[in-house]
Amino acid sequence: MFLYLEALFIGLYVLIIYIIIKLLSIPFPFFIELFIIGFIKHFIGYYGGLQNFYCKYKYNVNINYNNIIYQCILEGLAFILLGYIIKTIFINKYLIYFILGFLIHIISEIVGIHYLFCNYNIIK
Repeated sequence: MFLYLEALFIGLYVLIIYIIIKLLSIPFPFFIELFIIGFIKHFIGYYGGLQNFYCKYKYNVNINYNNIIYQCILEGLAFILLGYIIKTIFINKYLIYFILGFLIHIISEIVGIHYLFCNYNIIK
């Protein structure tokens, strides 16, 4: 149950990033837009402390910030891959980005990417 609430939050978070990017009125090709939103999602989540929430970090944990750009690029690429799949089903971009954020979170949890992310980013 909690996984789905987190996924709803991430879906809304991605949707808000999309709306902000859209308000900038810079016309990006769809794949660039997907990459930018995935990159920004991870970057802001990392530095905004969202990983503290779903990794359940304590305040005294040393976070390894050395690989942030690499991880943001990987998330951007994941957004491109899944975004094009979702686009074949849905037309509405708002819905595409909400579902994309929702599914990325659930898939990452099921496959174990979140577990690896949480353990990899702690300096032991």
